[in-house]
Amino acid sequence: MKKDAWLRLTTCKNNPLSEEQARGIRPDIEELLTSNVNRYFNKKNRQKIKIEANTTSDGSSILSRLDGFEKQLEERELRVQQWENNIKKTIDAQVAEECKCLKDEYDALKSRLESEYNNCMVDMKQQIYLFKHQLEEQQKSSSANLERQYKTQITTLKKSIVVKDKEIGKLSATISQLKNDKKDIKKSVERKCKDLEDDIFAKDLKIITLNDRIFSFNPSAGRDATIEPSSSYSHHETEFWAGKREDAMNNTSIQKKYTFQVRV
Repeated sequence: MKKDAWLRLTTCKNNPLSEEQARGIRPDIEELLTSNVNRYFNKKNRQKIKIEANTTSDGSSILSRLDGFEKQLEERELRVQQWENNIKKTIDAQVAEECKCLKDEYDALKSRLESEYNNCMVDMKQQIYLFKHQLEEQQKSSSANLERQYKTQITTLKKSIVVKDKEIGKLSATISQLKNDKKDIKKSVERKCKDLEDDIFAKDLKIITLNDRIFSFNPSAGRDATIEPSSSYSHHETEFWAGKREDAMNNTSIQKKYTFQVRV
């Protein structure tokens, strides 16, 4: 019976209740189902009484009372039907109120989330702007520092170049002076060497002259073999001294050992 009543509530043509709505009002549904079951049993009992009344002698009075009772039942059923409609209206009103509350909560939540999202976007834009501004300031500061360091290094290099140029000028002047001194020293040395060679050659000539005189005074003593005579007495002697002079041109030891009458 209760199952049939449940189906009636959820499948009736006019404003049927959903199972969720029916479950949400369980106490009212239980009472409604119980009422429908009782009404069904009362109807069965009335039918049974009518059958018995038709088979008895005082059935007319019983039927009259039964009709009155049925009218009372019909009135009661109408009241029950009205009560059911009131319950359904109450349920619909509660459902509508709950839906409205849920929608209001949803709208409020949506509005709050949209507001928070907009605030987050504004904060994010501000943070991005500040970060960009900081990066630009850092870049400007770094560029200024690099430019200042570059200018400082350029100035230092220019000063170093000036100092180096002065040092190079001094070195060039020193080198030029040394070259001039070298030329002067070379000329002086060459002059002294020539003077020494002249002195040596003059002494060699004196030695040769003295050697010739000694030999003329004492021929038996013989000539000094390292002193070239002023005049040769044989072709062999002439070739000998010519060879010695030629060897002495590239050998200083021969120049020191022998005395020639011609410069070598």
